[in-house]
Amino acid sequence: MRVKYQHHCVADLAWALSSPAILRYQNTACHWFADAWYLEQYRQLDSTLHLLDRKPAELQNLLSAQKDQRLGNYFETLWAYALQRSPRYQLIERNLQFHAGERTIGEMDFIVLDKASGRNAHWELAIKFYLGVGDTVNQYAWYGPGKKDRLDLKVDHLLNRQTVLSHHPAVRDELAQRGIVIDDCAVILKGRLFYPWQQRGQERHPEAANPAHPLGHWLSRDQFERAFGADARFQPLIRSGWMSRNPIDGLSKAYTVAGLMRLVEQGACRLPLHVAQLEGESEVERLFIVDDNWPPSET
Repeated sequence: MRVKYQHHCVADLAWALSSPAILRYQNTACHWFADAWYLEQYRQLDSTLHLLDRKPAELQNLLSAQKDQRLGNYFETLWAYALQRSPRYQLIERNLQFHAGERTIGEMDFIVLDKASGRNAHWELAIKFYLGVGDTVNQYAWYGPGKKDRLDLKVDHLLNRQTVLSHHPAVRDELAQRGIVIDDCAVILKGRLFYPWQQRGQERHPEAANPAHPLGHWLSRDQFERAFGADARFQPLIRSGWMSRNPIDGLSKAYTVAGLMRLVEQGACRLPLHVAQLEGESEVERLFIVDDNWPPSET
């Protein structure tokens, strides 16, 4: 998907729809959509996206009105907006919580009606960015930048807790009161995997990785300062640009290695830092720069 959109939120919406998933499981009770399915959702809304790019206020207002401004909720809101305009799917419920007395049993991200089949599905959505440490074939070797999240734990939570929520008797009863029966479930897990710098060109993909998943590389501050020359340029991705690329006004938002490290020293940025490597106004690669002591000690 290489269409350029004038407004960043529209480009993010297109990315949310069209980008390949990180993982692709088969023969599981829950469905993991293929790349072709994602591209079809994007193509079906192609004219809507172009109209929206001319008049983006509706989407912009929807996003700015969200109380939760974290990336995961932003990603969900983009998908909710798309489903409300989908010719095939209808969003029935979003973030529906279930309780047993005063105890919260869980929450379903989306309940979606497939108008083609007449079946209701529970969809779980997530956007994640993981850095591989050590033997990256193992899912437990993939950590979030803040080291508070791990790929294998996320997959386990998705497969064994979140997507089986509809099996709980109290959940079935509450859904029945709403006239809803869950027939299927699906997982949408997108984002990017960052491989160790030394694996460039020889990346060792984790178990169940989608062959087409978006990828980048991570390197320590010391590696970063030694790896690039004085002419290399980078754009820090702090509040946006994690999905689709940020617009570049010439090179006004691009920094040299030394300039980027000055931002870190001044406190304008902090490590781990997500950056885009640029050549002119083209994005070459996504990188994560981490502290020299970043790799989690338990590995």
